[in-house]
Amino acid sequence: MEVDTLRDWIVVVYGAVGVVATCIVVALLILLYRKVATILDAAKETVDNVRNTSSLISESVIQPIAKAQGWIAGIKKTFNVITSLNKKVGED
Repeated sequence: MEVDTLRDWIVVVYGAVGVVATCIVVALLILLYRKVATILDAAKETVDNVRNTSSLISESVIQPIAKAQGWIAGIKKTFNVITSLNKKVGED
């Protein structure tokens, strides 16, 4: 066997091994993409559930408490203004 023929066979074998290796890598990447896509879909669904739950809690619990706190603060301020006016009138 001559050196030229051996060299050609080595190039052909390395080319075939490269094609097979590329096919294996592509197949593994496709499998990995499918697994990651499934995990990402589940994570997106979980985030949507959390967002909906926090929205519901905000609308049904936090907003009424904030409104009540605003009313209480307004009444307190009104009471303070009235008492301060009474003190000023009594001091004259």
